[in-house]
Amino acid sequence: MAPDNTADPDNAAVLKDVARAWNSQDIDLLTSLFTKDCRYQDLALGETHRGRSGVRTFAEGVYETMPDFSLDFSEIDASEHFGATAWTITATWLGDYEGVDRTGTVVKFAGISRYRFADGLVSLNVDCWDSVQMIRQMRVLPSALTTIGGDR
Repeated sequence: MAPDNTADPDNAAVLKDVARAWNSQDIDLLTSLFTKDCRYQDLALGETHRGRSGVRTFAEGVYETMPDFSLDFSEIDASEHFGATAWTITATWLGDYEGVDRTGTVVKFAGISRYRFADGLVSLNVDCWDSVQMIRQMRVLPSALTTIGGDR
């Protein structure tokens, strides 16, 4: 776990609990750390999940494709209303990636997250991660990239 540069130790503790929940695959704990009307965005995937049920659905999908998912925060910053983390995820992929079976592929990728807090809980979580690392490790070019530039 990383050094934390916190002006608000309570919100830093929330972020540490988020990591603990992800790593223990405790979806009930994870969802309890978010407000009922939260928003969870994954910019690399282009997905937005709303509310605790959306966070639950997202987490279930993560564990389905990466059953040994591990999250390491290398940096934690938290203030009264905002937070940020730098992180690395490592896992072994299970199933298809872009229509190609990549079961057994070990993936490791880095990202950052921005948070907004309300009443001691996460109300907004925005993840941004290096999808190029994933593409290189999977050795499969996503179909969206093969269509850049349109028809020629």
